[in-house]
Amino acid sequence: MKYTHQHNTVSRCVLAFAVLSICTILVSCDEKVTLELVDPEPPDETVDDSAEPVALTPGLPADIAGYNQWLKLNAEPIPPVAGSDPHRGTKDVYVNQERDVLAPAGRQQYPYPDGTIVVKESRSDAGFIRLVAIMRKKAGSNPGGNDWEYEEYIRRDADSPFPNPLTGAFCQGCHSDARNRDYVFTVLE
Repeated sequence: MKYTHQHNTVSRCVLAFAVLSICTILVSCDEKVTLELVDPEPPDETVDDSAEPVALTPGLPADIAGYNQWLKLNAEPIPPVAGSDPHRGTKDVYVNQERDVLAPAGRQQYPYPDGTIVVKESRSDAGFIRLVAIMRKKAGSNPGGNDWEYEEYIRRDADSPFPNPLTGAFCQGCHSDARNRDYVFTVLE
């Protein structure tokens, strides 16, 4: 989304100058002046819905921009798993669906609808997002894996862009252990 603020900034500057000018005139007239500060109204923002979403970090696909504003499946961060943890680090899992779509009666339903995107981010010990794993549900794309496609992006440090993703059967092999939850390990809490 694209927001425009230039007009609002100019309007605020003109308003501030006018208020300051009036205060200067009133004070110079030797009259007692009481000013009440009022919170300004929020700016009138223009939203450009035709703009393509922009990935938050270089190297990540545009269709997941803003994923951290999506529904989070886990209530608390998922700690690292000792021994075997394919997505090492502290994790959060987001989905581009609404709660009432996934859990219409308060209990999560499976399978996920076509068009679902699940994003798992994993933070390093230093606190930066070092891994982003993506599952996309596309009808007819992977019948043997209930139509999920997988991508995984890993970077070495916070200042690096994410390089080309890892894809392939190795993701599905692990996720097949969650077959009864439509291949998604994290359950909506």
